[in-house]
Amino acid sequence: MASLLLEQQERLRQVVDECLVRSNALLADLCGDPFDSASSLPASSGSDPVRLHVEPVEHSHLSLLLQSDNVAVSKFVMVLSYDCIEISNLSNLASRNLYRQLHLFGHRSSPQEVLLEGEPQKAFGESLSLFMQLRETTIRMRDVLGNLLQQLNSVYSLRDKNVRPLNSIKNLKLRTAFEALGEGLAVFLILDEIIKQNAHIKSYLSLFSRMLNKVKLELDTFDINVEDLDLIDQVVGDIEKLLEWLLHKESSWQVTMEQVKDNKRFIDGCFSCIHEGLLEVLPRLGTWKELPLDRWKIMQHMALFIFSTYASALTPEKKIGKILSDMLLLVPLIYVGGGKRIILIDVLKDQCPSSISTWPFMREAIRDRNVLISNYLKRISEAHSRDWQAIKDALSSWIASFHSTVHPSAEMLSEGWLRLHLRKTLQGIVLANRLQLLILSIVDLHALLEVPIKREKLKSLCHMIVSLKVLGQTFQSRGPDMIRSLPHIINIIQVDIEQLILPSKYKLQAEVDKGSPMSKLGFLNSLARGSKETDTKLVDSLSLVSMSLQMLQGGGSHQRHLILLNTLNVLQSIGSLDLDLLRVGKLTLKLGTVANFHNIIADVTDCSFLYWRREMMGNLFSMVYMDVKRFPWIQYLVDAFSDGLRLLKLGHVGKLTLEAYEKQIEYGVKNEIVGPLCRDIETDLRLHVHSTYLKGSVVVNPTKTGVRNLSWYLQIKPLLLPSKLIDISSLVGSYLSSAFYNHSTMSTYDRKIYLEMQLLAGLKYGLLLDDIHFVGNSVAHNIDINEIVQDLHAFVENYSYNIYNQVFVENVPKGQNKKNLRLIGVEDIARSIAIHGLSRICKASDSVSQLLKQMFTILSQLLQDKFWTDSSKDHIFLKNDKELTNDPFWQQAEPRFALGKFALGDIGVSFLEQLQFIMRKIGNALGLMRILQTGSSRHCCNISRFTIDMSFAESYLKLGFDGEILTAGRMVDKAIVENYEPDARIKSFSSFITTFIEEHEFSKDHNMKDLFQMFPSVIINLVNSRVRHKDKLLVKEHDSGSTLYMHDSFLMGIAFSLKVLGQDRSFDELDWFSSTRKSLEDRISSLEGSSKVEENGKVGSLARLNLWKQSSSIPIEIQKDLDECKRYQKEIEFVEHVLNISRTLMSLECTQSIANIPSLLLF
Repeated sequence: MASLLLEQQERLRQVVDECLVRSNALLADLCGDPFDSASSLPASSGSDPVRLHVEPVEHSHLSLLLQSDNVAVSKFVMVLSYDCIEISNLSNLASRNLYRQLHLFGHRSSPQEVLLEGEPQKAFGESLSLFMQLRETTIRMRDVLGNLLQQLNSVYSLRDKNVRPLNSIKNLKLRTAFEALGEGLAVFLILDEIIKQNAHIKSYLSLFSRMLNKVKLELDTFDINVEDLDLIDQVVGDIEKLLEWLLHKESSWQVTMEQVKDNKRFIDGCFSCIHEGLLEVLPRLGTWKELPLDRWKIMQHMALFIFSTYASALTPEKKIGKILSDMLLLVPLIYVGGGKRIILIDVLKDQCPSSISTWPFMREAIRDRNVLISNYLKRISEAHSRDWQAIKDALSSWIASFHSTVHPSAEMLSEGWLRLHLRKTLQGIVLANRLQLLILSIVDLHALLEVPIKREKLKSLCHMIVSLKVLGQTFQSRGPDMIRSLPHIINIIQVDIEQLILPSKYKLQAEVDKGSPMSKLGFLNSLARGSKETDTKLVDSLSLVSMSLQMLQGGGSHQRHLILLNTLNVLQSIGSLDLDLLRVGKLTLKLGTVANFHNIIADVTDCSFLYWRREMMGNLFSMVYMDVKRFPWIQYLVDAFSDGLRLLKLGHVGKLTLEAYEKQIEYGVKNEIVGPLCRDIETDLRLHVHSTYLKGSVVVNPTKTGVRNLSWYLQIKPLLLPSKLIDISSLVGSYLSSAFYNHSTMSTYDRKIYLEMQLLAGLKYGLLLDDIHFVGNSVAHNIDINEIVQDLHAFVENYSYNIYNQVFVENVPKGQNKKNLRLIGVEDIARSIAIHGLSRICKASDSVSQLLKQMFTILSQLLQDKFWTDSSKDHIFLKNDKELTNDPFWQQAEPRFALGKFALGDIGVSFLEQLQFIMRKIGNALGLMRILQTGSSRHCCNISRFTIDMSFAESYLKLGFDGEILTAGRMVDKAIVENYEPDARIKSFSSFITTFIEEHEFSKDHNMKDLFQMFPSVIINLVNSRVRHKDKLLVKEHDSGSTLYMHDSFLMGIAFSLKVLGQDRSFDELDWFSSTRKSLEDRISSLEGSSKVEENGKVGSLARLNLWKQSSSIPIEIQKDLDECKRYQKEIEFVEHVLNISRTLMSLECTQSIANIPSLLLF
């Protein structure tokens, strides 16, 4: 036997190793990332796509298992065992494939969801296989139960004492058979409750049946085979009959129930099984000794009680009423199939005969139904408060000890280690069952009774959910080690049972030897020949003991377990042995638990019931976030709520329902964890930066507010959902990148602060944020150079050129208020070149040249004959240069008068505005040429970084790409060849100016020979407008819609005009800037001197002694004049610098000249 176990263990180890290798390879293919490893995925209950399930399976037929020379005993045990095994298999099948599926039939993501016409019929048609399986299962269960009832009725009613082996039985006790009967009846009872509570089943069936009737009338329209339609109609009819009446009442064993009605021994056997079973189970409920199947046994005994009341038609004994009353007080409800609640009082009220409702205990139970449920909630709450700390301590010690016991070592197969492993496994199962029961009961009963859960209890509830998933993960992580040790643990339990049975075998053998000199073999041979030499009780007992020992020689399958129990029941009925059946029963219970530990662990660690209370999701996630110590729990909470997805998949709900629930989990994580975390980190970064810039504005007292290390939240591994990952760190980084960019664009003066916050986020939290990049200071990213060139006149009129930043700023017409101005910069031009190519840009230079030619032609017409008129036809002549320079405008002793009033009058102002408008358009056109030239250089620089010496298709082939990627590479190569422009070049700015001067000889135009003399007047007009505009800004009633254009383009137009007309030297000979600067300095000195004289005249000798105590006072009028002169002085100085830059750009040596510009111009 030992060699056989070792051989099985070696085969099992090979299978496990092979599965591990395959699963690792599969995980590498599924989760492989060339830049990351699969180890970065969080370890959770849902992280392994391949799971290993191990359970002892029996391949031998029942007749081979029960081979014995005692044919009568063997046949008797075989018949009972066959029915029990078949009922158990059908019960497991219903639990696995019917309960959840029927409960979820017709379920939608929202109860308010409206179904379209035809969807119920479609849903029923898609689930027709489910109802066919329901029909087949119930029919098969009905037949097996009917057979078992006939067997039990026959056994308990037989009067002939000479029938073997009944003539050996002293007191018949077939408890395993009665429990199997109750198990089968419980299946009908549960199915009945589910069908009654799910109204979709009957309504959808009715709609589907009506649809079939309509199809029958229109066969030609629907093009369906008549035979197929008849088959479907027959199946639907059978399902309708099945659901028409309560399932457990409409079984075909009604005739048998009539037969057992008068069988008092059978009825007593039913009630005896109920009484003994409940006496065994009830003391364990709610304690640390409760096993996962104890509450399911309550359902079996209650189903058996309902059947017995129908079969006997008599009032049960008082002891049965007492035990049932205790059961309802202790457990008024149970849960099956993913948290499906069944209230036992309601079941008894609906299913029992009407005569039972008059039973005193039934009347009291029905009357106090709500009180019993409320008291049950109180007991659960008290148990939670009393045992929660003990559960936490037991859980922590169990996890530590379980990890230490389950490990590969030389002592792994020793008996002591195996017994320790067995004890720890059973402790873990009991602990998980206790946790699950507390969680499920608290959550469901508070919802049923509409009692709110207090926050402290909700925190502990969250802790229990996490603990349950931790316990399940511990079992799963050590699964391979448990599997390797499973055959040896089963063998140890079987050996323990053998040690209890073997003394009885030796005793029986000794009795047989005393009664006859024959050996055991001879004895059994004589038994086959019908010898009467020995007592039949000894013969049957010895045969049963031998069969029991034979059942303990295998791998511990469920079939052998049930045969063993039936054999022990018959052996107990004979009563000739002093066997410790209580001890044997406990060991067989352990054997069944260990052999089925995979299914039991999956059931007791399942949290799919949380799907029905998914409204708690947000509160639990929020609690986890508020306590940084609990934040690692988040993955376990996600796993717990993800169990609901497995429940929905088992129920075959629609894809939309699955996606909606997964999105709900994702939304809960992002809304309750990621969102607050983003805001807290942003606030923390903001407080850090503001505390540096604004001293004393941010006061944080860690002793009162506490300190939260938010970086711990970012160190958690990505959260794993069934079909996606939630990377908290990347979501926070994306949020901060977007927030910093948006805030920087809305208020550019805070850009430096947000750049520092971005740097601090990387240093403190390790977040790699996107760079805050503003292309060309532009807020308009849809610039198209074609649109600019097509309407060049509108462009130079609606934009103003900034010579320092190389951008065009949109002008705001008077009377229009705009919050945002459109900017066009070098990067915009570079992007447009990347789209349209250089050829379009080259054509733009020709358009600019034509515009400049038109502007000089208009200027010549304006200056024709050196006079201009207004609407009244009055003429003002400019006779010669001396006359203009000797004009009082320039020689006025009072600079205030010269700057404030123009010698040209109102008519002159009109002319100056026209001249200024023409100069500004010329300057804008030249600025556009500069920006085009710079954008072309920027584009060439950008594309030069990616220059390669081979085509894209060749590169992809070398990298091993093919298919669509290779096709895309060939398309790119073709586009590059088609758009290649070898002759596309754009002229430099200096060469453009030289070419324009050579092609157009405007210097010979007689009308413009004295233009340089008019520029000082235009400049004075511009300076005066700017000073007055700035003065109005200080007045509350100023015109907010008034516009002041930048004068860079105007001064650049003046510089270009002087260059084209060859009047540079003539303008310099005017020495206008020097004279104006000197005049203003003299005026300022005069005002300052007069203020001192006036002040000295007013102050007495006694007051002069106290001058050091007070500041000097200047008269208001003199101060206003002094401030005005200083403003004019700054504006004229600024104009002079800008004009010098513009004139420098017109020269051929622009690079060397720009280097000599004073540093003041860069600000």
